Amino acid sequence: MPVAKEAAEAARDRYLSTLSQLPGMDRVDVAKVDDGYALSVRFRTGVPADLPRDLDGVPVVSESVDRPS
Repeated sequence: MPVAKEAAEAARDRYLSTLSQLPGMDRVDVAKVDDGYALSVRFRTGVPADLPRDLDGVPVVSESVDRPS
């Protein structure tokens, strides 16, 4: 089921401080995916293995930009 932009924004706001504690986290955005929205989490170095696949039903997608902090 597609996630509304407002739901993704609420999840971002709710979990930003938690996600910010992950090693190498660079930024969190709301991103359009397929016919809904997701949280896009970018890391300066590799993506942590324990990154959740979703938060409150909002998918989490990630990328690593592999740049030093």
